Amino acid sequence: MKYKEQQGMRVSVFSLGTVQLGMNYGIANTSGKPSHEQAFAMLDRAAELGVNHLDTSNDYGDSEQTIGQWLRTREEKPQITTKVGHFAMESEAGLEQEIRGQVEGCLRRLSLPAIPVLMLHDFEEYARHPDWMRRIFRKLKDEKLIVRSGISAYSRHDYGVIAQSGFDCVQIPLNIFDWNRISDGSLDKLAQAGMAVFVRSAFLQGLVFRDPARLEPEMEFCRPTLEKFRALCEKYGLRPEELAVSFLLSLPQITGLVLGCETIAQVEANAALMDRTVELSQAQMQEIEAAFRDTDPKVLNPARWHNAGVYETAK
Repeated sequence: MKYKEQQGMRVSVFSLGTVQLGMNYGIANTSGKPSHEQAFAMLDRAAELGVNHLDTSNDYGDSEQTIGQWLRTREEKPQITTKVGHFAMESEAGLEQEIRGQVEGCLRRLSLPAIPVLMLHDFEEYARHPDWMRRIFRKLKDEKLIVRSGISAYSRHDYGVIAQSGFDCVQIPLNIFDWNRISDGSLDKLAQAGMAVFVRSAFLQGLVFRDPARLEPEMEFCRPTLEKFRALCEKYGLRPEELAVSFLLSLPQITGLVLGCETIAQVEANAALMDRTVELSQAQMQEIEAAFRDTDPKVLNPARWHNAGVYETAK
């Protein structure tokens, strides 16, 4: 397993997303929520393979509770990121009370004395009252209820505002086809602020695995992008998942990738994938930028797709 260091953390580049441990999640989920025993086995196997960062949230069903039960069986504990959100925000005092209540619940379910990384689940809630949020999170840090602060955001959000937040970490969607927030300097702003940057949706809901010659008629608009992608895979001697992940980990601003798994086999496949990644050369990165910097916005927005077969793990 490969690791990166940021914000005083040494974290595996593969962060295990755990929403699937707490609920039936994702249109590609074919096995449903794992049993208690299956969840423990997945977490054990991830730890054996060197995964030392778990990503969860207090609204991922009973994911936090499952992780907390598992943590009680472990002497060496991984880094945990969890998220809170959905606040009334009628006043700063009321917001602080709401956040503290959610943090106390997270601590109880996770069986931890302090949360290694606490993220706001919704950037827009931060943007409504940034001063309130900064003061409240500072108090939580001072009281050692949390170690690091973070914000989860979408690509449409203002990364400049996030960079100025003083928070320690951020989670964003990013993939090889989407150069918008790279080209405009937004990713650089996060890095220059010293933030640990965790990426989700690395496979763009499995689009990188699609064969351009076997697309459904309603997905034909993706063909030019996928044909260019497959050509680069052949040129570089990399499988689609290897190029997709190698690209992201070749960006110096990126700390790690959050990948969800439903089974032990998927945990193993994603861990093995990390070991097969390569650092792309500057010339290769420039060639990738030239290929995808003008990607059709419809390709980048799964909400505009219809009936697409997708996968979120290496096959």
